[in-house]
Formats: sequence, structure tokens, C-alpha cells
Amino acid sequence: MEYPQRRVYVRRGTRMTESQARGYRNLDGFRLEDSESPQCSFDDIRPLIVEIGFGMGQALANFAESRPEWNCIGVDVYRPGIGSLVRECETRKLSNIKIVEGEGLTTIERFPLGAIDMLWVFFPDPWPKRRHFKRRLINAPFLEAVATKLRVDGKIYVATDWEPYAEVIEHALDSDGHFEGCRTGRPAWRPKTKFEDRGIALGHEVFDFEYTRVN
Repeated sequence: MEYPQRRVYVRRGTRMTESQARGYRNLDGFRLEDSESPQCSFDDIRPLIVEIGFGMGQALANFAESRPEWNCIGVDVYRPGIGSLVRECETRKLSNIKIVEGEGLTTIERFPLGAIDMLWVFFPDPWPKRRHFKRRLINAPFLEAVATKLRVDGKIYVATDWEPYAEVIEHALDSDGHFEGCRTGRPAWRPKTKFEDRGIALGHEVFDFEYTRVN
């Protein structure tokens, strides 16, 4: 029996629509298991994009559909978003996406050296309270790990709507000798998300960054 999309669903403390819940139940068809090598989980070795914290998965699904010559891996712990991305993959018949239900840095450390061609981190949790700063994803240890897994000339794209965090992100990237780049406008291929719209509605400025691994 099909239920209206507006119904919500509770699974382990996370509220999901029925559609998201159906998607999450089908995750195994797209899951990248801990025992799998990220490169060997696809039928063909192709350029690889990784998105950490993909939200509802719209940007990654759009990219995978428009660039079938790329392999795509999404990393997140947000189950409604995971369910949403699975549904996008099913609806669009995408076979070039794998999903990791897990934490960003731990997942990055699993990749072989130089395996990633492009990395996205859009609107990571800013953890605005000082006592929570240590939980922020983008910091020196994270970038050090990224530098070993991103190929030379590979790209990292970051976006945030929290200005103090934007300053920290820019300083971290500029201070790391492996990257060169700057703040940019929103790339045309990055769709706005509900999280971004929420920040704009609150009067937040959006900061986009594009950096290249140079050594």
C-alpha cells in the first residue's frame, strides 16, 4: 500500500517521509561496504568524485546523471538524506553512485593515495559554539588526509553560510601547503539546497571556495 508523501516515519529517532524510508530500506543496493575498496566497488575505474555530507543528495545525483563517465561516492550519516539519494538513484536509474553511511574523515582515510579527482563539502555543520569547535570537519588534520587522497590537480569545493566558519575554512586551506585557490561564486552546477535557502532567509551570506591540490 502506498502512503501519501507527506506522512512521516520514525526510524531510530530519525524522522523520514515514507519515500525516504523506502529508499533507506534499499540502501544495500548502493552501499559501499567497509570491506570494499572504493575504487574496486564500481565495474569500471573512472574519475572519482566524493561528496561528504550530501544532504538530500540532489547535487550528487544531478552530477552522476549528467556525467555518467564519472564514479560518484556520497558520504553521510543523515538517514533521511541517504533514503532520498537512494530514491534518486532508483528513479533516475543511476549505476555510478555508491553511498557510505559513515563519518567523513574516517571514510577519506580508506581511499588509496591519489584516488579522488574531486571532493565536495557543502554546508558542513558549523558547530557554532566554541566548546564544539573540535567537532568541525574542516581543519588541519582533515586537509592533511585529503591532500594524500586527492590527486595532484584534483579539486576541492567547499560551501558554508556561517561566516566565522568560512574564515576558519579559508585560513585552513590557505595555510596548508598542498592547496591553492580562493573564494568563488556558486558554481553553476551546484544547486541550492534547503539548508542554503534557510541560511539566506536568515540573512546569512554564502561562501563558496574552490581549491586545487598542487603538490
